[in-house]
Amino acid sequence: MIIKIALINLFFLFSLNLYSKEASYVARSPRGLLMGDAYTAIADDEYTLFYNPATLGRNKGVSFTPLDPTFAVTNFYSEQSRFTNFPSKSPTGIANKIMDFPLYLQASAFPNLKMGQFGLTMFLNSKTSMVLRNATHPMLDINYNYDRGFITGFAYNVGIGAATSKGRKGAKAQTSAGERLSIGVALKHMNRQSIDGQFDLFGTSLLGKISNGGINNATDLKNALGSSTGSAWGYDLGVEYARSSGNSLFTAGYSLLDIGGTRFKLSEGTQSLQIQKMTANTGVGFKQDFGIFDYTLSADLHPLLGPVDFTRQMHFGAEFSLPFISLMTGWSEGYLSYGASVKLWPFKITTGFYGVEVGAHYKEMQAKRFLLYLSLFDFSIDL
Repeated sequence: MIIKIALINLFFLFSLNLYSKEASYVARSPRGLLMGDAYTAIADDEYTLFYNPATLGRNKGVSFTPLDPTFAVTNFYSEQSRFTNFPSKSPTGIANKIMDFPLYLQASAFPNLKMGQFGLTMFLNSKTSMVLRNATHPMLDINYNYDRGFITGFAYNVGIGAATSKGRKGAKAQTSAGERLSIGVALKHMNRQSIDGQFDLFGTSLLGKISNGGINNATDLKNALGSSTGSAWGYDLGVEYARSSGNSLFTAGYSLLDIGGTRFKLSEGTQSLQIQKMTANTGVGFKQDFGIFDYTLSADLHPLLGPVDFTRQMHFGAEFSLPFISLMTGWSEGYLSYGASVKLWPFKITTGFYGVEVGAHYKEMQAKRFLLYLSLFDFSIDL
């Protein structure tokens, strides 16, 4: 009986650790994140294909985004007390200061081309997240992904109207009246270098390599942590319903991303790469355009598959826009997001703060982040 109880406890702890992490997606839109990631039914930027390929159905023109770097880091400003009197020579003191403090770093670019209902996005995306847990026996959770590849998709429209025409640079988007149902598909290919695991800070394996001079650079460190490389093909499917009347537009969307799970074929390393799990996402959006200004409201439920608390699946967003500036706010997994975007050709800058859940349950452990997005020389024309 004692052995059975012990096995049950070990299984529970293992399951808790397995799902104690951020929801995994190939990419997220900066605008979407600042709107609480409630984006399935309103994704009309260069990240469309990473949310719902069916939203390509609303596009009438040609748009091109050649340069669009994004940078995101841990919001250290919100945790200033942690770094007051920070110990410089005490490993124990340093560990105590950063215990259960999620660290994050991202650098990415997603150049995009849209022609009518067709879209193509190239991507280069490096993300690293780390959390030091367990004060009595420190364990470092590391998740590092470096993805390179492309995604392409197409949407087929049933019905006419409810399509978006962006017009000249700086002008407000115009939406034609009517009703439309769109079905979209997407295909992606990516190469991924990844480290994903929990590491004992005082384990003999890693410490032995460090003390023996086996780690001289970043590559040696990644190899010591079990870095592996592989490639994969993935498939997405989405639907969108749109109805427009006067200055109002209502949209509802549903998408299945990484259908069946995107599995990587190992090319380097010994550790198998984790499957990019299939996720189901649904959402609604409502927009009213009054010419000199417009506003958008959105709500999502995602990810719908997997053992995720229902309260973690809820996302809400809002945006208020003038011709050259937009203000965004949202609520995701119980955490507030907010930011602003300035559009003055040839550049667009989006910046703000958002939070994500990196624990197992609702509002267990928040990762606070700051992002900066810059788009240069993007353009759009009507067809």
